[in-house]
Amino acid sequence: MHRSIMASLALILLFAASAFAQAISTPPSGDNQKASVSQNIGLVKVTIDYSSPDVHAPNGEDRRGKIWGTLVPWGAPDDPFGTCTECPWRAGANENTVFTVSHDVKVQGQPLKAGRYGLHFIPAEQGDWTLILSNDSTSWGSYFYDSSEDALRVKVTPARSDYHEWLTYEFTDRKPAQATAALKWEDLQVPWTIQVDNSGDLYLAKIRQELRNFPGFNSQNWVAAAQYALQEKRPNDALELAEAAVMQVCSVSAVPM
Repeated sequence: MHRSIMASLALILLFAASAFAQAISTPPSGDNQKASVSQNIGLVKVTIDYSSPDVHAPNGEDRRGKIWGTLVPWGAPDDPFGTCTECPWRAGANENTVFTVSHDVKVQGQPLKAGRYGLHFIPAEQGDWTLILSNDSTSWGSYFYDSSEDALRVKVTPARSDYHEWLTYEFTDRKPAQATAALKWEDLQVPWTIQVDNSGDLYLAKIRQELRNFPGFNSQNWVAAAQYALQEKRPNDALELAEAAVMQVCSVSAVPM
C-alpha cells in the first residue's frame, strides 16, 4: 500500500513538473532547419530569419506540384488552431519568419521603421500576392496572427524560378541604396524591394560620430568628410567640415596618448 501511494505521488510530481518545464533544445521537427540571411545596403543591415522546409516530405513523399495551392493554400483561410481568422502563410515553417532592419527603409516604396517584424504572405493563385510585416515577431507561425498588429501590407508579384528543394531567402539584386529580397521555393519566387532614401544622412551621422573619436585627430579625415559632404551636395556640411580640417592643420595640440 505504501509503495502504491509513493508511486502515485511520484506520478503527480512528474506531471506537475512537466507543466512548468521550459522548452529544451531538441532537434527540429521534420527537416525544417533554421536558417538566416543578411544583406547590408550601405550602413543599413537587413536580416531574414526563418525555418526552411523542403519539397520532399520527411517520409520521402515528393510534393513538387503540390506546394502552392495545396501545402500552402491560396488566400487567407481560417485555421482551426490558435486565434487567427483569415490567416496568412507564415512564409516558412515553425516560429515566425522574422524580417529585421537596422534603420528606417522603404519596402516596395512604402515606409517601414527600423525594427523586427513577423513576415507573412497571402498567396494568390492569379495575380499579385500580399506581403505582410507584423509588429508581432515572436509567435508560432501564423496561428496567432492579428491584422491589427500589421506594420505594413504591400503587393508583390510572384514569378517562375529555378528549382529550389529547400525554401530559401536570397538577395537577388544589390545597389548602393537598394536591394531585392526574394523567397524561393520549388519553382516559384516572390521578390520585393528594400530601399534606403537617406543614405547620405546616415553616412554623415556616422562620419561625425567617428570624428569625435581617434579619427578626428587626423586632419585628412576631416578633409575626406568635407569632400563626401560636397559630393552629396551638402554645401553647409562641407564648409563646416572643411573649416574643422583647417583648424586641425593649424593646431599645435599633441595627439593624446
